Amino acid sequence: MKTKTVLVSAAAGVGLGVLLLPGAALAETVVSPASTPVGGTVVLTATTCDPASGDAIFHVTGPNRDQNVRSTTTAPGGGLSAELFTAGFTLGTYTVTATCGDGTAAGSATFTVTPIGGAAAGT
Repeated sequence: MKTKTVLVSAAAGVGLGVLLLPGAALAETVVSPASTPVGGTVVLTATTCDPASGDAIFHVTGPNRDQNVRSTTTAPGGGLSAELFTAGFTLGTYTVTATCGDGTAAGSATFTVTPIGGAAAGT
């Protein structure tokens, strides 16, 4: 019985150690600002992509978009980024999903395109 208790405690300790030890960075994609008027610019950043592994690809989907945007710069805080000009975008919410140059997923984020000079219709 005592051995069983020790094994359970050891297993729990190992499990906690795995949760508490720093591992691979969590995939994170950030869009800034989170809201922009039509014709505004948003910056897409995949914070966990290593610039040495190649360009990140940002896949943008929404009311009238299904396009890829390639990273153009190394982000100041780390990772890769690109600017996206929203001229011609329909009002609404868009999802950005990023993939690093080595093929690893880098998470997703959303942004909203609003009318020029005001909040989105219905708000």
